[in-house]
Amino acid sequence: MEHHCKAFILHCMDFRLGKPIKELLERQGALGDCDIVSVAGGVKSLLSPKSSSDRAFILSQIDISVNLHRISEIILSNHTDCGAYGGSSKFDSFKKECEFHASEMKKAKEIILSKYPQLKVKMILGKIFPSGQVQFEEIG
Repeated sequence: MEHHCKAFILHCMDFRLGKPIKELLERQGALGDCDIVSVAGGVKSLLSPKSSSDRAFILSQIDISVNLHRISEIILSNHTDCGAYGGSSKFDSFKKECEFHASEMKKAKEIILSKYPQLKVKMILGKIFPSGQVQFEEIG
């Protein structure tokens, strides 16, 4: 039995992202055409996991998606005010917080591309505002 999908997305499990992530995937044409992995901190499990098994789990899910579903793209998404990273209060400014998460996703991208150079990797930062609104920005 063969079934393929376009992409794999790794994002934070934060409940505030449920509907916005679904809408983002729909806009990108990936809803219903991607493997979705949701863990606390998003890419944090790849870069600074609580245990090595956390990193191994994420990498195994990517491996399954690549080999079983033949994905061509990975979407990495972190967000501001992420509890796994200590929340917004950990940062001196919103700008520094956004820069930090962009840097984290870039490091995760390097890890993924070192194993899967054939994949396209998108990085998307979810900016959560005090109103609860979530705005996504693709990081170049």
